[in-house]
Order: sequence, then structure tokens, then C-alpha cells
Amino acid sequence: EYNTIRTPLGGEYSLTLADGTRVWLNAMSELRYPVAFGGDLREVELKGEAYFEVTKDERKPFVVKTDEFDVRVLGTSFNVSVYSNDSLLRTTLCSGHVRLNDRENPGKEVDLLPGKQVVFHRESRKMEVCHVDTDVFIAWRDGAFQFDNNTVEEVFTILQRWYNVRVVYAHPGARGELFTGKLPRFDDMRIIIDLIE
Repeated sequence: EYNTIRTPLGGEYSLTLADGTRVWLNAMSELRYPVAFGGDLREVELKGEAYFEVTKDERKPFVVKTDEFDVRVLGTSFNVSVYSNDSLLRTTLCSGHVRLNDRENPGKEVDLLPGKQVVFHRESRKMEVCHVDTDVFIAWRDGAFQFDNNTVEEVFTILQRWYNVRVVYAHPGARGELFTGKLPRFDDMRIIIDLIE
């Protein structure tokens, strides 16, 4: 028996699974999970973005299934961002160890250590590992937006999910401008735009 939780634009939700694993769902996300974990695996299905703090159980690995890849862990904390309209999908490891498996290419896998991120290119199915500041990718969980050399277009893609707005660029060249900074969430997106400018 499965439950499904969906968060709307601007919404978020946190829950504790049957095994004690804690999950935070970001805006426009969906998590499908069993009422109780049976068998040899603890499997959940994710669309959108979620942060996981997995309860360790060496006898039952925890698997996050996405449309493109699976993330397999024992006990760890990590963030997965797999929005359907993003060309780059990211898994960021805060602690522990995870392994990503490409669902279309069995045997193609990448191991990840803390402070590292796998960037999965949806079109080419290439997986790149890089070192990152994990705080940038989990700031949403604590009610903030944090950016590190993100393009203006990337910034507004994230903001659109939170404020249910459509951004139109009067100057298309502005899309590629870079922005770095941490922004708290406000009820009014106009405050955010003023801070970015």
C-alpha cells in the first residue's frame, strides 16, 4: 500500500517515513512511498526536489527512484533535484555515501562522497561529479534561496516555482548574467527582484 504526497507551487512539506527516514519536499514535487517497507529494499519514487535524512539499516538499502536514475544509500543525508523541465538533474551529498545508477544504462553508475554533486545531463545521459558548497543546494529547506554564480534565468526558474509567476525578459541578454547571494523568502516576489537588481 502506497501514499503519494504532492506539493503545489510555493508549497513545501516534511514527513517521517515508517523506518524513521525524514524527507523534506520542495515546491512542485511529488513523493510516492509505501506505508511500511517490506522486502530487502526501502524504495520511494521522486519527482521534483527533496532532501533526505535516511535512517541507517545495512540489511535494507534505501533507494530513491527517479525517471532517469536511482540513488541507493544505507544511511546518509542528501538532496535530489529532478524537475521535469530541467535539463540538468542534480544529486548533492551532505553526509554518508550514495551510488547513482542510470536507469537506461544498467551498470553505468557513479559513487558520491560528502561535499560532492552528480550533475546528470538529461539529453546526453552524461554524469559529472564536482565539488560543491552543499549549503547552496539545501538552503531551500531552511526557508531561503542561495545562489552561487547562477544565471539570472536559473534564479528565476527557481523563483517561478515558489511564487507562481511567469518571467518575461525585456532584454534577452540578461538571462546569462550571473548572480551570487542568499535571499530569504518573502511573501512578495517584488522584494526579491529589488534585491537581485
